[in-house]
Amino acid sequence: MNAVKNTPVRRSPLAHRTAMSAPDDVLHLSERAFDAKIVLRGLPEALGPAVAKVTGLELPSATRSTASETHRLLWQSPDEFLLLGPMDSESALMSALAVELEGQHVQTVNVTDYHTTLVLSGPRARETLMTLSTLDLHPRGFTPDQVAGTTFGHASGWLVQTVDDGAEGGPSFDILVRWSHADYLFCELTHGARAFGMPEAKPVSGELMEI
Repeated sequence: MNAVKNTPVRRSPLAHRTAMSAPDDVLHLSERAFDAKIVLRGLPEALGPAVAKVTGLELPSATRSTASETHRLLWQSPDEFLLLGPMDSESALMSALAVELEGQHVQTVNVTDYHTTLVLSGPRARETLMTLSTLDLHPRGFTPDQVAGTTFGHASGWLVQTVDDGAEGGPSFDILVRWSHADYLFCELTHGARAFGMPEAKPVSGELMEI
């Protein structure tokens, strides 16, 4: 009798959710799961050449990000950066960085399955974020490629604007949030967008939506 083998199935924290939109395309909310995510710790003079060799990106200045068609690098502190890459590229990135950083006093950590990414886009994206965060999110105060760590209701995460307000369809923002907070934040964003006609999602674990 042949033994049955169980093959692990990779599931995102929002596998039970589908992308949601408000009427007239004013707002869209979705998850982008399994982007490669690598934390880089070390002096910029050590990290900069290695990151440039592996990704072609320069280290961003404070509270900013740099991006190409395939990768984005977020500033998180003077000696900490978060590298984002295509799905399933984390192992290759870690190996390539290890070669370039050999002998350097640095740290690289694969956090791909620690965070997921929520994508909020559309002309009403800023107003929706303003219902949850105390950041100054006016277009003059938060601009394309800007990065900030903040709280959204009771969830903490990192916010980066990836598409300019003047682009067709409006601005777009990525929110990196811990997997355990992802469902709560997804529901909070739909709750904050009720005024724009977004259907509300209810948390599967029963959290209250009041903040």
